[in-house]
Amino acid sequence: MCTTARGAVCYRFFGTRVFLISFLLSYLSAPAFAQSPEWEQKLYSRANKLNKVEYIGLQEVAEILSAQTFYSSKVRKAILYLGEEKITVTAYNPYVLVGAAILQMPIDTEFDDGEILVPVKYFAPIIRDVLARSGGANSDLPPDVNILGITVEEKANGTLIIVKTRQAFPQSNISTRYSRNWLYLDVLEGKIDNKLFQTQIQKGLVKQIVPLQMEQMVQLSFQLNEDIATKDMTITYHENEIWITIPNPDKLNSSIIEKLKTDRKKWKIDRVVIDPGHGGRDPGTRGRGGVYEKDVVLGIAKKLKKLFEKKTGIQVFMTRETDEYISLKDRTQFANKNSGKLFVSIHANWNRHSQVSGATTYFLGLAKSEEASDIAGRENAAISYEGSNGSGADYSAEMKILAAMAQNDYNKESQDFAAMIQSAIEKKTELADRGVKQAGFYVLVGSSMPNVLVETAFLSNSKEEKLLKSSSFQQKIADAIFDSIMEFKDKYEREL
Repeated sequence: MCTTARGAVCYRFFGTRVFLISFLLSYLSAPAFAQSPEWEQKLYSRANKLNKVEYIGLQEVAEILSAQTFYSSKVRKAILYLGEEKITVTAYNPYVLVGAAILQMPIDTEFDDGEILVPVKYFAPIIRDVLARSGGANSDLPPDVNILGITVEEKANGTLIIVKTRQAFPQSNISTRYSRNWLYLDVLEGKIDNKLFQTQIQKGLVKQIVPLQMEQMVQLSFQLNEDIATKDMTITYHENEIWITIPNPDKLNSSIIEKLKTDRKKWKIDRVVIDPGHGGRDPGTRGRGGVYEKDVVLGIAKKLKKLFEKKTGIQVFMTRETDEYISLKDRTQFANKNSGKLFVSIHANWNRHSQVSGATTYFLGLAKSEEASDIAGRENAAISYEGSNGSGADYSAEMKILAAMAQNDYNKESQDFAAMIQSAIEKKTELADRGVKQAGFYVLVGSSMPNVLVETAFLSNSKEEKLLKSSSFQQKIADAIFDSIMEFKDKYEREL
């Protein structure tokens, strides 16, 4: 931990400096409604109560402020553009990114029907502060302008054209055509301001750019210095940019081609880390019939490893293969050290009500239910076995705060992976499907890959305890996890 010159708390987290800036106490009180600016009054008037808290959709916030937004369904993130500032929010997360600063609201955002909902009481002060710095709710651009400019960059293997936008356009709104050294990009519902439209061209393929505003669309015309093969051209969509990539085969030397092959291989799922929970002096939970969690999950893990060895060329690494104790921190470090591409932590569940049954798969995030919080607390209790010279100190309040921000890079992949495991377990075992959930499991914090924690069944349920003890049922669980890993591998590598 460190402090900045202004006294803000700063943590080094996964190699990145993260600033946690607390709200002023005055911000945490609801504004005097009559004294609030008109836009803020509209926020409160249009808000809806959820769990006694007033929430409003971010898209509606943008409409009130005449601002633009970008939404990524992949990671459930949204960006609100206010002048030169970007405010980024994430579903079910209290952290708000404003420029390079991270602000923590006292409560989470919510998500409903494809829209991220923000708590007005805590989000309005953030907007107020941004507007005060930028000088108002409106930027210099008219609010309906959504295409800002173009940058052309010459790369080692071709030309990259970047069209900068203020919103995400559906792919159906984008079309291209090519004729006599002119490349045309049509953007349906696109709007430019000719006076403020900016172009930056590196000397190379593109000679000039001619933007043209039509009634229902914008036509961007690129005059090229030489003929191109449009079949090799690709269009990709990013946060607030449209990329047109025009490769030049003459520039592709052998070293570049080899690097591309190496990079692609780097992301292939060829290494899987299996983590049998608990072990040694940490027995995990115990069934009423005397079955220990540490023994059950080791049996499942060994069967899973054999499936990979028998059916695939994928390398499998196990955090433990005997009844030994491994700290939570060492399990994650083991996965990273061995360059794992997927991390699966296997556990057995417990509940004070013996009739509770079924399987659940978790990914890392803030617990959204009492049950998820209780289970995470029980699994995290393994820290107590690390002793006074262990790494338990690392899992302080600091880690609990940062855990909610972890895994942004692989959150969506982990959630998809968890859903595949749940589906496979239900098919193979006919266990009750308790769904995919999120919670703050320490064993998942810090692993640089998609990762999940599987609660296979309940040792507190006498019927499921007998199942977990049996070799045939352990094999079914192993089969289900294996099938889901292969499904995830197939889907992910097809996208590569």
